[in-house]
Amino acid sequence: MEEKKDSRSIKFTTDEGVEIDLFVVADTKINGKNYLLVTDSESDMEANAYILKELASDNKEVAYDLVTNEKELNAVGEIFNELS
Repeated sequence: MEEKKDSRSIKFTTDEGVEIDLFVVADTKINGKNYLLVTDSESDMEANAYILKELASDNKEVAYDLVTNEKELNAVGEIFNELS
C-alpha cells in the first residue's frame, strides 16, 4: 500500500490496486514509527477513520499500511485521542 502526500489528503492504493482519497486528521511518532490518523471523508460526520503506519521504504515514495493489530490499534488510538 502506498500513498502520495498532499497538504491535507493522500492518495492511498490498496492491496487490490484501488486508489482512494484519504484525509489526514493528525499524525504522530511513537517509538520511532510514524502514524497517521485519516478519514475517508473530509466533511461527512459518518466518515470511517483509519490509522496508518509508515513502512520502511527504499524509494522516494512513502508507504503506509493499515494498522490491524488490535493491541497496536488501541494503543495508537489512545495517543490520537489524547492529542485531540
